[in-house]
Amino acid sequence: MQTEPAKRLNPWLFVPLLYFMQAIPVSLVQDVATIVYKDLGIANEPITRWTSIVALPWSLQLLLGPLVDLTRTKRQWVMRCQMFITAALMAAPFVLQLPAAFELSLAAFLTAAIFSALCNTAMDGFYLLAMPKDEQAKFAGVQTTCYRLGTLFAKGLLVLFAGLLMAFPEAKVSPSTGSLHLIKDKKPVTAQTATLKITSGGLTDENGNAFDPPIAVSPDVKGLAVQPDGTVMADGKPAGQIRLDADASVTPVQVAARFSRRTAWSIILLLGAVLYGLMYLVERRTTPRPELDTEAEEVPGEFGRNVRRTLTVVAIGLGGYFFANAIVRLSANAIWSLRDGSATGPLKGWMLAGNPTMLGIPVGTSGAFAEVVQLMLAGAVFVTSLTLARRSIRGTAMGDAFSSFFRQPGIVPILAFLMLYRFGEAMVVKVSPLFLKDASDKGGLGFSTELVGTIKGLVGVFGIVLGGLAGGWIVSRFGLRKSIWYIAICMHLPNLLYLWAALAHPPYQAMFGVDFVEQFGYGFGFAGYIIFLQRVAQRGSYKTAHYALGVGIGALFIQVAGIVSGIVQSNFGYVSFFTAALLFGIPGLLTLLFIPLGDVDKTSA
Repeated sequence: MQTEPAKRLNPWLFVPLLYFMQAIPVSLVQDVATIVYKDLGIANEPITRWTSIVALPWSLQLLLGPLVDLTRTKRQWVMRCQMFITAALMAAPFVLQLPAAFELSLAAFLTAAIFSALCNTAMDGFYLLAMPKDEQAKFAGVQTTCYRLGTLFAKGLLVLFAGLLMAFPEAKVSPSTGSLHLIKDKKPVTAQTATLKITSGGLTDENGNAFDPPIAVSPDVKGLAVQPDGTVMADGKPAGQIRLDADASVTPVQVAARFSRRTAWSIILLLGAVLYGLMYLVERRTTPRPELDTEAEEVPGEFGRNVRRTLTVVAIGLGGYFFANAIVRLSANAIWSLRDGSATGPLKGWMLAGNPTMLGIPVGTSGAFAEVVQLMLAGAVFVTSLTLARRSIRGTAMGDAFSSFFRQPGIVPILAFLMLYRFGEAMVVKVSPLFLKDASDKGGLGFSTELVGTIKGLVGVFGIVLGGLAGGWIVSRFGLRKSIWYIAICMHLPNLLYLWAALAHPPYQAMFGVDFVEQFGYGFGFAGYIIFLQRVAQRGSYKTAHYALGVGIGALFIQVAGIVSGIVQSNFGYVSFFTAALLFGIPGLLTLLFIPLGDVDKTSA
């Protein structure tokens, strides 16, 4: 008589909370940090570049899979990493109050990213071990939905509350005679009245139009006052003057925010960290222990050796990344020098800075020389680490976990798919919050922080949730081979709406619909992407390692897309940027002609 081999676990007991929490550090570092730094007055290019670099651990999690697969249980990895994530998130709001807030907060976010990458690797392996294959596909939509709800919490509710804390009461300025002078779409315009807003470190009207001449306002300001002659006082100090017609005056205005932008973000980030910590305590009691989640048999001391091997492999990835980064930046600088050579020309964003810094510290040399130094150091790290890794990993289980992924049938088109499928969409995801916040004279829409939180976090995430559920259901119902083209086209085509918005500058009400449709398409296409990764991972013996490799390769090119986004947008503006994002989506669609869809569909049986 046969007996039940294992107790069936109820996925509803652990999948929702696990993937809700997985989204929080990712969203805080990759999305919310972008808005935080924008509110602190930092330029777009360093924001996109440094938040992409800090997010590298999620790209390098492809190198962490074998370590997690070969040591401890997946549940142990998840619990311990979440403890360290909580500590790192707790540190971020405090360092935001220090003079070197940008650099120190990046360090805190980097720490959270490292442990989040380890946690995600273990969590995805836990998911594959705790559920049979038929339920994995059925719960792909639930997994994606709960992840997006975590995103909603982080970049929706937290951003919205931050906006409310830093918002000024309504302050209208109207001249006694004549008009106010503003800049709309880089052209001078006039208006009879303006409601004062602070956007990206500058004073604007309610539509994001800057005053003419522009009035700079520190992100730390708590009080604004406008004197009869149009002089704007920020915390009692002159910040600029609203230009009025001759003999005109304005009724004095004085308003104060509850908190400065820096303090408001410190409060909100602390709130997010505390709630994450409370969920971690709950999860320790609710996450089950699947029978298949067992510790790998290892000889004494093997864990330490695997850690050293993993660090060596990660050093290869970091060295290779910064080596390639230096080559790209030096090449771009050479093109700028030959084709432009002007600090104000169309290719100025490709020019290497004359006073470069490393981690915020001036290095006292030319930008090109500093980049050459980086090239040499990164190359030395790459070659040395590669030599050490070949000696220490060859012939081990970790080496087999890596090599077996790249030996599987159809690996070349699979790699092309992972690298290119989400590239265009990732560009839009990175820059669209900056587009919503930038003033109209910079090509943006000039929305407030709370409005961006409502659009991106509430309406947008609602679209992602519905799209993810729909995509998961369609793939589980019809299979990847029959549905992938439809969901891929639905993922990329809605980016046309952001191109339209960059051209038309519609009112904020229209952007609710634009972002909902764009995010629905993203959720729709992302569900197919995740299911494809899960099927590919289960073609071999190292499920966790192979899934981490697939996710990491895709994530690496998401960070590349983020860096490319900053360069394209800062040089060519938002219209050209959204056009480029559409074009970058085409290679990803072409990979669908070659990936082994029929083969991976069979693994679900």
